[in-house]
Amino acid sequence: MQGAFRYDVHRLRTDMAVRGWLAGDLARRAQVSDETVYRFLKRRIQTPRTAHKLSRAMGYSVRRYLRVVG
Repeated sequence: MQGAFRYDVHRLRTDMAVRGWLAGDLARRAQVSDETVYRFLKRRIQTPRTAHKLSRAMGYSVRRYLRVVG
């Protein structure tokens, strides 16, 4: 049986920290609102579209931020 996927916000936060980026920096580079990034990082609303935008802004594939759970 396959598990569900979850976005690894810890890894995303770590990558942001390495670059010295705050949520607002990522939002500007991903062309989304600051609120969208805050909601994503707090796991309130995580859509595939936002995940792709954020991972592209970080310079990685979205696969870097996927984790299998369950």
